[in-house]
Amino acid sequence: MLILAIDTSTNVLSLALVRDKKVLATVNEQTKNNQSEILMSRIETITKESDLKPADLEKIIVAEGPGSYTGIRVGVAAAKSLGYALDIPVVGVSSLEVMAMASVPYGIRIPMIDARRETVFAGAYDHDGTTIIPNGHYKIEKVINKLASTSFRSDVISFIGDGAVFHKKTLREKWPEAQVVSESEFQRNKAEVLAALAVGRPAQQNIHILVPNYLRRTEAEMNASV
Repeated sequence: MLILAIDTSTNVLSLALVRDKKVLATVNEQTKNNQSEILMSRIETITKESDLKPADLEKIIVAEGPGSYTGIRVGVAAAKSLGYALDIPVVGVSSLEVMAMASVPYGIRIPMIDARRETVFAGAYDHDGTTIIPNGHYKIEKVINKLASTSFRSDVISFIGDGAVFHKKTLREKWPEAQVVSESEFQRNKAEVLAALAVGRPAQQNIHILVPNYLRRTEAEMNASV
């Protein structure tokens, strides 16, 4: 089966074209809020590199959020449009889960995306992908308190993403030996991991039901107190 994996949930655009677990082509590109302008051209590029065309795709996997509002919206919209046009299934996967499993091989992985106002989108996963703390929109203190109630050793914890880098000093005060990993240091292409995570997960039967998982209201809604 030929799968296109799309992750636009952060400023790193990640794509992978995978056939029967074999990676044919990838993109892992730092962007500047221009994913809506370059996404389709990058998809066209990796299909051409593999001597394929979009019509050959059989399934689409997309990181559904949380993360950048614009990025998530762009990725999910593209996945739905392609899925509808090609009449193929679309599967959504948590972008935090992708970050966790694409990162360094540490035992406990805590992906964090900066959500401003001293908050983060975060979750916690064991090395095998088991959820320890469910994905959510948390104040940084709440994440720390949740983790502090566990018995994890500092040297087996890895904090991942721009939220972790932003709060590095605070995290290191509590867990001095923990690793703090920026997204640019990921050892694997996120979209490859996204495709692997989606194996066996059900596709959205009604493609119109698949929506971005923002985990909170938009900045405009909060400012307007909607």
